[in-house]
Amino acid sequence: MGKILKKIKASHKWQLLVLFLLLIIGLSVFGYFKVNPVLPQLAIHFLNEVYLPQSEDVVLVFAPHPDDETIACGGYINESIKNGAEVYIVLVTDGNRHNLKVERYQEFENATKILGVPKENLIYLNYQDSKVNEVNSEELKEVLLKQIEKIQPNVLFYPHPDDSHKDHSIIGKVIEEILKDKKTQSDLKESLQEYEDLIKEEKWEELEKIEEFTQKLFSYKYLVHHEDFPQPKKYAPDLFVLPPLNLITIDGGWEKFMLSPEIKENKEKALRIYQSQFKNPFIKSLLESSIRENELFAVD
Repeated sequence: MGKILKKIKASHKWQLLVLFLLLIIGLSVFGYFKVNPVLPQLAIHFLNEVYLPQSEDVVLVFAPHPDDETIACGGYINESIKNGAEVYIVLVTDGNRHNLKVERYQEFENATKILGVPKENLIYLNYQDSKVNEVNSEELKEVLLKQIEKIQPNVLFYPHPDDSHKDHSIIGKVIEEILKDKKTQSDLKESLQEYEDLIKEEKWEELEKIEEFTQKLFSYKYLVHHEDFPQPKKYAPDLFVLPPLNLITIDGGWEKFMLSPEIKENKEKALRIYQSQFKNPFIKSLLESSIRENELFAVD
């Protein structure tokens, strides 16, 4: 009987020790994430790689303002072009919040030239900077949809709807509506398969094109403005950029694009073209903090 009691006491001690260790680990993790609102640097190795275009692929980037394209995916753009893909950039606003439209447009052209984008592939929508919320939502949706249907990309980049800048957020939400509509139409085509003979030929062809578009499309959301992104907000080119904890969801994920030394150098050269923005210390830190070992994109 005494041996049994000793074994029970010993097992209780081990249980208490395990619980104590779990408590310490839990408190350590809680303490880390309270101070660091993004995943730890080692987490970069657990993220999937984005699809990287090759020749005959078409990439379309929606940029709310001049510089967003380079901040968010300048490396990806440069690498895609080196691989023979065609890249188009739709600049939604005029960047004229501080009466610098001419200067910022010139910077945009010079920066994207470094990345390899032909000038004829730059599209200007000329909406007022910081006033996208005043644009009729249906009008904006129609204009952005027109660009997607005209260019027919198989890789699409657009602002994350949870970006804290209202221009970014609105544009992101509108593009997500467009993609949702396309998916709904594609699903409709599948459900009507057995009734194909009863549907007008031109309507069926339209549904087939939509289905093909949705099936081949890689769509990525990028983040520029967020209180916890990137971390740290300073020039730290040897660090990885990782997602904020509050934007990690069960039904979505984040994927990485790793920059080679040459691509990272080209991205930094392109970013430093935006000297009108480097005059503002806050924007300067934002621009420089985007120069990291990788770029980061959200996927559904």
